[in-house]
Amino acid sequence: MKISIIYNSHTGTTKGFADAMGRYLEEKGAETRVGSIDSYDKEFMESADLVLLGSWTSGLFFFAQHPDRPWNYFAERMPAITEKKVALFTTYKLATGSMFRKMEKKLRGKINSPEAILQSKSRMLTAEHKSILDGLTD
Repeated sequence: MKISIIYNSHTGTTKGFADAMGRYLEEKGAETRVGSIDSYDKEFMESADLVLLGSWTSGLFFFAQHPDRPWNYFAERMPAITEKKVALFTTYKLATGSMFRKMEKKLRGKINSPEAILQSKSRMLTAEHKSILDGLTD
């Protein structure tokens, strides 16, 4: 299985979470590439079986959460991958609020409904995260 993980990170937490998912999926035998929205491998993404798209949660502490401008710019310009299995992920400080709804809105016409969402306050993978990833790859 080929998996493309594309992220936008502000402080390094989202990058760390993306890297942790990449390592876990590689250990399971998947061909995985992790890249930022500025350096991802577009050809690999287009040939991948699964695409994980992530961003840090911007906004106020308890409301108005949203992906930041660079991620929105990336989402508007990325190619449509409606035939791919897609999952969304974010890292956050206090709450994700409307983050996933706003990510999906920016990706409308580019992806079908996400197969899963993953969220983390840290860059560490939990047993729940691994279970979600297992469900996407089995």
